[in-house]
Amino acid sequence: MNNKKIIFLPLFLILLTGNIFGQLIDKPAASINYSKPEMISVKQLEAQVQVVNALRERAGQQAKQPTIADKVEVLEMMISDMLIMQAAESKGIKAEEAEIANAINSQKVQLEQQNQRKITDVQFRAAIESQTGYTWVKYREQLSKQIIQQKFLMSEKQAEIESYVKMPDFSEIERVFKQNRTQFSNPEMARYSQIFISTLNLDYSKVQEAEKKADEAYRKYVNGSASFEQLVNDYTEDPNAKYRNGDSGYIAYNDPNVSAYLGKNFIDQLFSIKEGDVKGVIKSNIGYHIIKITDYREAKLLTLDDTIHPTASQTVREFIAQQLIVSSQNAAVSKSLNELVEELKKDADIKIFEDNIN
Repeated sequence: MNNKKIIFLPLFLILLTGNIFGQLIDKPAASINYSKPEMISVKQLEAQVQVVNALRERAGQQAKQPTIADKVEVLEMMISDMLIMQAAESKGIKAEEAEIANAINSQKVQLEQQNQRKITDVQFRAAIESQTGYTWVKYREQLSKQIIQQKFLMSEKQAEIESYVKMPDFSEIERVFKQNRTQFSNPEMARYSQIFISTLNLDYSKVQEAEKKADEAYRKYVNGSASFEQLVNDYTEDPNAKYRNGDSGYIAYNDPNVSAYLGKNFIDQLFSIKEGDVKGVIKSNIGYHIIKITDYREAKLLTLDDTIHPTASQTVREFIAQQLIVSSQNAAVSKSLNELVEELKKDADIKIFEDNIN
């Protein structure tokens, strides 16, 4: 009976501790204990170094082989991150699902404003994964952590942050404007309404039917048997524009994304139409269009009192002021965050295993 135990026990321990052994051979880079003991392994550090390098490359910085100093810098960031999460957890601070959803929607709106067009949820996810290198699940996890950290920071340092923020004055706004004069401009653009018949994912015979449908609608417009607005209601397959009499907003002549999506030939034909005129049938990469130009604008440099875009109410002056405030807020948050981390470090047990970092 005793022999059986002696033979069985080591086999059982090997099966049970296989994962533990795998962790043991991964050396520690640091250990942190503010409210509980946690470890950052060398593998975790190396993985985070790769993430940081990838983000820097996406930001246009040149790739380089990370030095020990680079790795220690990333490790310090990971330690700070872990300290804040432990401190926030000890105070019961969490990220609610509604807060995550609001943050995602806010970033989606910001991306739409940058691109000056609506994007689908699928397009937004693809853009996020491309820009960050994260999967959608990982992106949500990181967003949740950011929300928790922001809530904890504000609970501890809101008064200090508010005291650090500076409001811009007129001279500062003018200085920024003069230094970046050529960046404040609008490209050549046109606002158009359309009757649109889609050819996406259609076989050859269906494409021919779509073309006939577009030709039929255009003939009705030309012979006066129906108004443009009536034809939009009867024919168009653009649900977003249908209930705005076909209005599809502004399109910039030199926008590479729009050109790739609709086709350069379509863009050239659209910009050959005079304001107030209707032209059809124009073929694009996605279907057939009957176009009405409702507004045309030459490329121009903007003044401080011009709106930043024809559809926006915000002036260049207001935009610069907003950016300066955001910059001041970011500096205030960064300063307060550093202060908070230093305070947390005083109450934590932190060890860095420098010999393991190479």
